[in-house]
Amino acid sequence: MGNTLWFITLLQEKPWVGFLIGLAFMAVMFGSKNLVVYFYAKNQEKKRAAQTVSHPPGAK
Repeated sequence: MGNTLWFITLLQEKPWVGFLIGLAFMAVMFGSKNLVVYFYAKNQEKKRAAQTVSHPPGAK
């Protein structure tokens, strides 16, 4: 494994780099959560539309 001391030194000398890494991580996490919610809602809507087409209301 490589020596990760350079990363710790970088964060000690330039703390804003750690802030940027944290900001990017949060953006990726919230973005991926929103994508999952979006695609789930889209899938549910598609299922409801297919169910309505195959079984109109009042018909058996």
